[in-house]
Amino acid sequence: MAFSVAGLHYNIDDGVLEAQVHGFRAGLLRQTDYFNLSQCDSLEDMKLHLASTDYGNFLQNEPSPISSATLTEKATELLVEQFNELKFNAVEPLSTFLDFITYEYMIGNVLKLITAVKNGRGALELMYKCHPMGMFDTIGALTAASSVEDMYELVLVDSPIGRFFSKTDTRDFDEYSIDYIRGLLQKNYLEKFYDLCMSLGGVTAEIMGEILGFEADRAVLTITRQSFGADDLPKESRKELYPNFGELVDIHDKLADVDDDASLGAVLKPYKVYYEMFQKVDNATSLETLLKKRAVELNKDAFYQQFHYGAFFAYVKLKEQEINNLLWIAECIKQNMKHRISEYINIYE
Repeated sequence: MAFSVAGLHYNIDDGVLEAQVHGFRAGLLRQTDYFNLSQCDSLEDMKLHLASTDYGNFLQNEPSPISSATLTEKATELLVEQFNELKFNAVEPLSTFLDFITYEYMIGNVLKLITAVKNGRGALELMYKCHPMGMFDTIGALTAASSVEDMYELVLVDSPIGRFFSKTDTRDFDEYSIDYIRGLLQKNYLEKFYDLCMSLGGVTAEIMGEILGFEADRAVLTITRQSFGADDLPKESRKELYPNFGELVDIHDKLADVDDDASLGAVLKPYKVYYEMFQKVDNATSLETLLKKRAVELNKDAFYQQFHYGAFFAYVKLKEQEINNLLWIAECIKQNMKHRISEYINIYE
């Protein structure tokens, strides 16, 4: 009885939006679509095929020849329109959950601008390359900053993602490498998002706990491997950037001490999913690709249950992967590399 009452309350506030996101999910490209796209000889052919899918005539106002950048930009705009429609109609606590989805893109945009400043380039030119889902009111002011410390003090501290910066008294942000700042923001974001999902409880905590636990593990593995022999991210800094949850949390000390892939594989041996994944890495298959495939499966699984917020997160991630697949296919066609066109990450059969 408690479950039905919980479901009733959920449906009153969030049921329509969950049904809507399930409808969006039904419009994701299938294997037959990817097969047909892979047979295209030009981006104009891709445009014609996509017009018969849920993308519709999203490129009809674009002049020929279509570029791969335009294709992905317009596809991203469709995703943002869908997401904003959900966000506009959401009430608490779903609205806060949806805000957390946008924070990841805000962090990505800020990192682009930070990288420009640290490399002595103008941040203004990169504003046009920022993800539309990660824009916030004061992001434009970042282009006037001359240092990362200025960015933080003048803008970021009061921005929606200010909470994800960990300020210390002894070091300012200009002393950190971009990899360290990226890891720091990712760690703090994942931990706070996880805390939110656990506080929501129920199926949301179950589904998102598994998804975010994987994302935490992915961050740990990525940071560990990227820091092999890296002067700007020394081994002693690794553990500071590891999220405090996930399946691998019990071996963080060991992971912080490994020096190469051989020792990393040995530490991962008790963890079947990651160990088997690691054994598949070779010249043709990267760990990054295998982790992306695992993320797709977890996000697909989120749609097998109802009365939870995980479907909203999962849809955005699956659609994002679909857009990356379109970019890959478009670039293979453009660069006459059709022998590699099938290397996209399939989502649905």
